[in-house]
Amino acid sequence: MFPILILRKFGSVFLAIAMVVLPSTLFAQKYFSGRNEWGFAVGMSNYYGDFSKGLNTKHFKPSGALYQKLNFSSYFGLRNQISYLQIQGTSDDIKGLQYQNINFQSEVIEAASMMEFNFHPFGTNINDGIATPYFLLGLGGFWFDPYRLDKEEVNVRDLRTEQQAKRYSQIQPCIPIGFGVKTMASNRQHAGGWIVGMEVIFRKTFTDYLDDTYKSYGDYKTIKEQQGAGAADWAQSQVLTGGNIVPKGTMRGDTHLKDWYYFAGLTFSYRFTPQVCR
Repeated sequence: MFPILILRKFGSVFLAIAMVVLPSTLFAQKYFSGRNEWGFAVGMSNYYGDFSKGLNTKHFKPSGALYQKLNFSSYFGLRNQISYLQIQGTSDDIKGLQYQNINFQSEVIEAASMMEFNFHPFGTNINDGIATPYFLLGLGGFWFDPYRLDKEEVNVRDLRTEQQAKRYSQIQPCIPIGFGVKTMASNRQHAGGWIVGMEVIFRKTFTDYLDDTYKSYGDYKTIKEQQGAGAADWAQSQVLTGGNIVPKGTMRGDTHLKDWYYFAGLTFSYRFTPQVCR
């Protein structure tokens, strides 16, 4: 008796769901196709922080992403994306800071969900436009791991270069903010379509350690005693080029500036669901 009651209850629930979902699915099939989209992006990445105050073109590195998008309407879509980026920088590029001899490089692996807003009706139905600018805003998280640019075996996070009590976390939140333009390469009734575009996505972070530089120098002698001479030298890397040891508390980075990283490139995607005409 008990299994029969369960089956009846689940049957009722299933029927209720079917009554709600089936009409909306049929409606979507007829008037709202082109929901699902898969694509990838290829381009260049860079960072903005203590050692990159502007468009530092020599530090752009190849990067890419894979994404899946659910288009809710001709204007809005939800984009889930995994990105691989590379960033780097050096104090040699900043006037007045060359003596520091600080540099870094890092891979960044990011997962993010972003709402995409089209400024014009786009691609969901055959009568929509075939091109539009768009805006992106979302939430994400990323992993990074900074090394010396000139010494790939030197992991500066492990050295605790500013005499931190513990290593900072490699996993951090971010807010992706982007804009772009896209167009339908094919726009045929009852057929999927290729979409190509160009975009720039900036990531606001909540850490100042992308470049392993936050506030002030630690005490050279203490670091040497606790972590060894190598760690002390890398913590005050100006000594490696003949510079003097600076006192503890001397400013090493800009505490008022959180680091950013960004991507600029091309996007290619395909909508598998055919378009239909209203």
